[in-house]
Amino acid sequence: MPARKRILIVDDDPAVLEMLKTLLERSGYDVRTAANTIGAGYLLKDFSPDLVVLDIMLPGSLSGDQACDTLRSLCAGIKIVFYSGLTEDKLSELGAKHRADAVFAKGGRPSALVKAIGRLLGVAAP
Repeated sequence: MPARKRILIVDDDPAVLEMLKTLLERSGYDVRTAANTIGAGYLLKDFSPDLVVLDIMLPGSLSGDQACDTLRSLCAGIKIVFYSGLTEDKLSELGAKHRADAVFAKGGRPSALVKAIGRLLGVAAP
């Protein structure tokens, strides 16, 4: 059996972390969470995620869009999905600028996010 795909969720809202973690684990993914980019940095090496779901407005020294650029330079081939409360226009603009693989506004259907993650990782929908 192939190894489960690994997903790291980075968001400062504990409710969002728990909701996405539960949905993605139910879909068969191995999921870790971090409340900021510093925590994500600690997980990055040991966990080696295939995909990162990244909020843009995060506390700490790096915002999510800045962290995206860093992830791209450190992890060749990693998939990055922006998931943020910004307006869809602003989110799309930042996604294009920072080469996010997909963007989703918070408040949308989480099932659409899960399906997009499956497509990005080449995993059939459950």
